Parts: sequence; C-alpha cells; structure tokens
Amino acid sequence: MKKFAFTLGALAVLVAPAMAEDEPYLAAGKRTAEANCAQCHNTEPGGAFKLYPPSFAAIAKYYSPDVIAMKIMYPDHALLMPQFNKFMFRENVNNLVGYIVSLEE
Repeated sequence: MKKFAFTLGALAVLVAPAMAEDEPYLAAGKRTAEANCAQCHNTEPGGAFKLYPPSFAAIAKYYSPDVIAMKIMYPDHALLMPQFNKFMFRENVNNLVGYIVSLEE
C-alpha cells in the first residue's frame, strides 16, 4: 500500500510539466494516443462522449490529470488495456495526459 501511495504521489509531480499548453507536447500526446489508445478509445477532439471504453473527452471531463496518469500506468479497470507502466516513458505519459486534458469540453 505504501508503494501505491508513493507511486500516486510521484505521478502527481510528474504530470505537472505536461499541463503546459505547448503545441509540440500536445501533438506528441496525440501521436501516442493514436498509436496506443485509438484501437479502443475515441481519442479525437469533439469525439463521441461514451462510457466504455470512455472517450478521451469523457476522461478529461471526469478525471483529474493525476488520476488519468495513474490509470494509464496502472489500469485496474480493464484486462484488455495494456500495462503501460512496463514500457511507456514518463515523457510519453505526460504528453498523453496533457493531450487528454486538452480535450475537456
């Protein structure tokens, strides 16, 4: 449990740089989404607002950036979602979270 709390705290610190509205980071986040998430999630701006699997617009509306990062790295809710903590770099997660948050309506 301590490891989980530490991981969650570390993710909160790591997500902050991705929140800058900087086009290169958002573009990189969109590319990461297209390569890793679009098979199941609607990742487009203005995309259909669905619940399962949730569209990125729905995720942005209902989750904080810290929770989004945690669910990307440690998906406890979907057996089909890849375990990104095993192969995704922190920068990719930051860019992906920044892109998701940018889709909030």
